[in-house]
Amino acid sequence: MMMRAGAGAGAGAGARASPRGLVRTVGASASPLAMPTYDGYDGPVKDKNEPIRVKIGDEWYDCRGWAKAHPGGERWLYFFDGRDATDVFYALHSYGPNGSDLAVKRLSKLPRCDPPVDKSKLPNERSYAVSMAFSELRDKLAEDGFFKREPLKEAWALFQVVALYASGTFLAYSHPIIATILLGLGMEQAGWLGHDYVHGRGPWCDLMRYMPTLLNGHSVEWWMQKHSMHHSFTNEEHLDNDVMMEPFFFLRSPTESGRPDHPMRKFQHIYGYPLLSIMFWLWRFHSFQTAWARKDKKELVLLGANYVFLATMMPWQVAVGAITLSGFLVGALVSATHQSEEIMEFGESPEYVEGQFRSTRDAECVAGPLETWIWGGMDTQLEHHLFPTMPRYNYHKLRPLLKVWAKANGITYRSSPSTTIISDNFNMLKRVAKAA
Repeated sequence: MMMRAGAGAGAGAGARASPRGLVRTVGASASPLAMPTYDGYDGPVKDKNEPIRVKIGDEWYDCRGWAKAHPGGERWLYFFDGRDATDVFYALHSYGPNGSDLAVKRLSKLPRCDPPVDKSKLPNERSYAVSMAFSELRDKLAEDGFFKREPLKEAWALFQVVALYASGTFLAYSHPIIATILLGLGMEQAGWLGHDYVHGRGPWCDLMRYMPTLLNGHSVEWWMQKHSMHHSFTNEEHLDNDVMMEPFFFLRSPTESGRPDHPMRKFQHIYGYPLLSIMFWLWRFHSFQTAWARKDKKELVLLGANYVFLATMMPWQVAVGAITLSGFLVGALVSATHQSEEIMEFGESPEYVEGQFRSTRDAECVAGPLETWIWGGMDTQLEHHLFPTMPRYNYHKLRPLLKVWAKANGITYRSSPSTTIISDNFNMLKRVAKAA
């Protein structure tokens, strides 16, 4: 059962119900202040001699021996046990055309196994046909160079971030308000660029991987785990932390979800957007918390350098203002392209490509190049979710091709003006706030 966020309880009539009041913690927390647990797997444990069967391409692989060594954590392999993981594998991993072939080399060394006896988790005929067509599209895009990084465009993107940081720092004491805006925009753009680096594959992205840690105080390892869950299970409750933000944000009423209510829900449309300004503060908190717990010396040093920079190179009011502004901009934009779309109950497990089309909406910028720049590539959110390792400057070129592909394959491509998306998101928060 898939539901549009904030739909009435009647929307799920006749569908499989989830246990009332149940809060799972397999990946996403029901509270954004609680640190999600991403490192282990707390689901049913299989017999140690039973394979973890994952299908990629035409082969079934036994991932049992690789589970604990998997860089993304063992939980992914359990979640995809008995399923076809072809599209999510090629979306998130290095497979050659996207700059590195490390993941496919590792994959080739895994033992093969027989298919599972239970075929219930495999895609139906329609979903399989969509996946095959999508594989052809991915191969054509790779052949046409969509995954190649262009040095001049990479340099220009980095220059903009450095220029904003440098000018904001230079003006921090003489013109603090202007400096706050410049640094806030710099942190926002560093977030978008770091997002591109962490998703990307190849020598350049590897070199720049920890840029967001140094400039924004965000742990790459923590963020990668959190964000990869979001990509793999977009809008699936208890797996995607981006749609599990109760009690601060309810995307479905407690009557519909079966989870506990909270008095704040009635006011979420009032405080909702202002509250998004704490996003980067929350990320900083989780970043330090997880880096300290892992005793990650590299990240702790880079995080420390960021705080020394903030403490010594500007008034504290400028630092606080810049972090707050950048967090608000990022939070307001990224939440709107998912939160108002369909929310899936835990265990729905749609096939990857179809799930992205159903849970993600593109934004059509209405205020010109400046607005497009502020969105930082997230106006092409659907293109990014389908091809996250692709350089973001190729997404607008991809958009018309993806629309044609979607129409040819009978898939709804969701796109709306940016003002409509923001308005719809506010109205969803208000609708859920007013629900019984």
